Amino acid sequence: MAGAAVIARGGSLACSHQGNASVVSVSSRLTVGGKGVLLSGKESGLDFAVCTNQTTSSPSSPAPCVSDAATAGLATKLTVGGTAVLLAFANGSTHPKVTPAAIGTWSVGGAGQSKLTAV
Repeated sequence: MAGAAVIARGGSLACSHQGNASVVSVSSRLTVGGKGVLLSGKESGLDFAVCTNQTTSSPSSPAPCVSDAATAGLATKLTVGGTAVLLAFANGSTHPKVTPAAIGTWSVGGAGQSKLTAV
């Protein structure tokens, strides 16, 4: 079974409203090319810059997305201190920073490295 790239510092997540979030909160216990890897739980709470989500109120105003926990893409064979690392096919839902507004989804925009893969 071929593995997927492990997400590392410098990787990015993309929301369904064209926003992006940089991966910066990583583990220093496992590094790839000097970059720490993203552990499960650290993907939650990321703000998506340039997100086009708007409130449903009138007049509308910006309601940028915030990431929720991954629902897929956690490694089953690679952990750091018992916590799974996130893989390039990870995804999850988002919630708006301001309500009322639409919820959305996030996916990996880029893993930030291509040397280490896992399943």
